[in-house]
Amino acid sequence: MQRIVPLALLASLAACATDQPVAPSSTSADASAAVASTSGYLYDVTITNLTSGQPMSPAIVVTHGPRARLFTVGGTASAGIQAIAESGDPSVAYGMFVGAPGVLDVVATGAPVHRIGGPGPNTLTLQITGDAEKRLLSLATMLICTNDGFTGVSGIALPMDATPVTVYAQAYDAGTERNSELDGDIVPPCFGIGPTTGNGGGGRTAEQQRIRMHPGIDGPRALSAPLNGWTGPVAMVTIQRVATVN
Repeated sequence: MQRIVPLALLASLAACATDQPVAPSSTSADASAAVASTSGYLYDVTITNLTSGQPMSPAIVVTHGPRARLFTVGGTASAGIQAIAESGDPSVAYGMFVGAPGVLDVVATGAPVHRIGGPGPNTLTLQITGDAEKRLLSLATMLICTNDGFTGVSGIALPMDATPVTVYAQAYDAGTERNSELDGDIVPPCFGIGPTTGNGGGGRTAEQQRIRMHPGIDGPRALSAPLNGWTGPVAMVTIQRVATVN
C-alpha cells in the first residue's frame, strides 16, 4: 500500500527560514492521508533529534520486504538519497518507492525535526503500515547544517506485538557533495532554525563517493564543531504497533 501524502516541503523550508516552529501531531499531520484497507498492522514511528546543532529535514519513511533498499552504507547514493542529503527534499525518494516492487507503504513528512533547544519540537510522530511479509522499515532525513549529511535506519524489523522497538541512528555522508562547509553551499534553513548565522545558498561541489559514516564538522567556516558538531548517534527512532488493519 502507498499513502498519498501532499508534500509541504517548500512551505516547511520557508517556515524554517523564518524561524517558525512547526509542531507535529500525535499521528503526524504531515502524513495524514487515510490508511487504505490492507491486512497488516498500523505503527507509530517517532523520530527524536538527539543533537543541539543539527535540525533535521522532512523525512522519507518506507515499509518494505528484504529486496527493497532505501540506502546501504558502502553503496552509492540513489537520486532519492542525494535529494534528501543535499536539499532535505524527500519527494524524489517518495516517487521512487511508490508502487515499487517489495514496497508496502511510503510516507513523506512535511515538517522538520528541530534540534534540542531549537524553535520547535525535537520529535515527530507519523503512522505507517506493515505486514508479516513486508515487515522492514527504513527512513532517511537530512542533517540540515551539512553539505550532504543525513541520518536514518535501513531495514529495521517491525515489532509484531505491542512492545516498542527503539534504535539509534548514526550520521552518514551521502558521498555526493564535497564537505566544503561554506555559506553558499549550505541550505538556507540551517541559518533559520540552526544555531548558525549566515545566509546559505544553492552551491555545491560534486563528488563521487560511497555512503559512509559522516566525518563530522571541521569548521571554522559557515559551520563550526562546537555549534554544529555531534558525538555518537544523532537520532532515536521508536516504532510501536498500535492497531490491526484489515
